[in-house]
Order: sequence, then structure tokens, then C-alpha cells
Amino acid sequence: MTLQKWTSVLLTAVILFTSSASFAQADRTVKRSIATVLFSSLGGAILGLSTLSFYGEPEEHTDNITTGALIGFAAGLGYVVYDSSRPAAKTYDYSNVFDQELKSRRALANLAKAPSIVQFSYDF
Repeated sequence: MTLQKWTSVLLTAVILFTSSASFAQADRTVKRSIATVLFSSLGGAILGLSTLSFYGEPEEHTDNITTGALIGFAAGLGYVVYDSSRPAAKTYDYSNVFDQELKSRRALANLAKAPSIVQFSYDF
């Protein structure tokens, strides 16, 4: 399989696996997913480049750069697929909490206005 076919297959996989979940959640966007994959590829390429200093003739081992970029791409793609397959974080509806608080305040106000059953008085 040529490099162009691999690239098109992987790009298609990224789009298919991340597009449906990214529109459902606000924090998971296609742009963010692509950036994650690209930066992990760049990080892998940098790590592959850093291995060249350990060889006597580094020009013979420049394939380490592409290998590192490929491993980074696969890791980034795996993370994006994993992140998009997880359920979205729960969102809390605070309007219901505020309604209950308002009801309890009204109940306390009505209770404060009600005549007390036992009269207490203190003189100091």
C-alpha cells in the first residue's frame, strides 16, 4: 500500500470516527481532534529525530523520523477515537436547584410569619 493510500485511509478513519461525536459535544470538535493528531505526529517525529544522535552515521537512519511520526500519528488517532467514544460529561441543570431554593425560602418566610405555639420571653 502506498503512502498516499495510507494517508487517505487514516484521514477517512479520523473523519468517520470523530465527526458524529464531535457535533454532539461542545468541547470535542473536528478541529481539536485534527490538531491532536497532528501535534502527536509532530511529537513522534521530534522523538524520532532525537534518536539520530545515538548513531555513528545518522544519515543512514533518517527513517527513524518517519517511524516516530507514524507512531505519534497512530497514538494521536487512538486517543481521538477513545476520547470520542466516551460518553459526554454530565451537565447539571442548576435552574431546578434554584427553584427549590426559592421554594424553601418562601416556606421559611411563611413559617417566620406564622404565630408561634409557645411564647417565650427572656429578660436580662
